Amino acid sequence: MNMTPAILIEESLDNRLLTATFNRPDKANSIDREMANALQALAERVEQSPHIDAVIFTGSGRIFCAGGDISAFGQALRQSPGALPELLNELATTVHGALLRLVEAGPLLVGAINGPATGAGMALACACDIAYARPGAVLRAGFSRLGLSPDSGSTHFLPRAIGYKRALEFLLSGAPMSALQAHEFGIYSELLDLDQDAFSDEVHNRTLQLIASGAAVRATRNLLRASPDTPLEQQLDVERKRLVDLAGTPDVIAGIGRLLGGAGSGQ
Repeated sequence: MNMTPAILIEESLDNRLLTATFNRPDKANSIDREMANALQALAERVEQSPHIDAVIFTGSGRIFCAGGDISAFGQALRQSPGALPELLNELATTVHGALLRLVEAGPLLVGAINGPATGAGMALACACDIAYARPGAVLRAGFSRLGLSPDSGSTHFLPRAIGYKRALEFLLSGAPMSALQAHEFGIYSELLDLDQDAFSDEVHNRTLQLIASGAAVRATRNLLRASPDTPLEQQLDVERKRLVDLAGTPDVIAGIGRLLGGAGSGQ
């Protein structure tokens, strides 16, 4: 009997908002070769679509993403001494490429962290521009428990969110960070104590409100992303250029027209 293979990342598009759901709940939405390739394919689609203003990441089942697939690591160890380094290199190369594409593509990245997030899952939660979480969405680095150093942008996004010293202690200790702590540290924008379906709906509706300004969403997000590494004079110049670029667009003309009660709408 032919069985249709599972869709590892389910995609749902609604009004310029794409929801990407990790769909490997029997394996805690962990990342093996196939899941990594699915993430890369998602990144390519987002990169190539100028009509997506935001991407929501969430997980099916009770876990957001458990990071690397430990069972796949074990299989590699049983194959040969060099199989695990080869696998980790392949996974890191694919996942890192996907993360870079997603971050640089332009759409707002929103985390709907429905449950625990470990390793690469934790890193993705930190990489999101905004992240909402359920109270059980514990974060754990996981790398140190395996004797491995961090990957998936952990050492880039985490210290920017919580500071160098706190990030170093978290990554080395392997201790969990509660959802409440993650909220207090600024990783999570807000904790939403809702059941799975209500949580997903709430994040979806909030994100639709956030992207209501259209093209200004990408401009605002990209300006903020670049600001920590951009000198003030250069940042001011880029702000001016983005402002002028948007000023002649239909969205801006219509918006000003609404505020003026029709005057200045060009009619």
